[in-house]
Amino acid sequence: MTRKRWRDLTPPPSKDLFIEPAYIADQLGLSADDFERYRNLGLINVTVECGYGEQQDLNRVKCCLGNRVWEAMVDSEGAVAFEVTTYLRGKLAKLSRGR
Repeated sequence: MTRKRWRDLTPPPSKDLFIEPAYIADQLGLSADDFERYRNLGLINVTVECGYGEQQDLNRVKCCLGNRVWEAMVDSEGAVAFEVTTYLRGKLAKLSRGR
């Protein structure tokens, strides 16, 4: 017996979505060069989710490096509408690395 998984059908994020890497690096407390180096090494995990419903025009961007997490709501032109940077402690930091 197979199980079907139902998901909300939302369009994929725009391929034109662009946020300046130097801006994200600054939010994570890194230089632009270190950010690029860590990204190339696969140490930075970036997730982009499409908004739906009331937030249809916004994309949620989440960028994780170790215990540092930068989350933002970004419109299709790359303008940041809302952002927050958090530093996870203890078990939460270990759990976020596994995702």
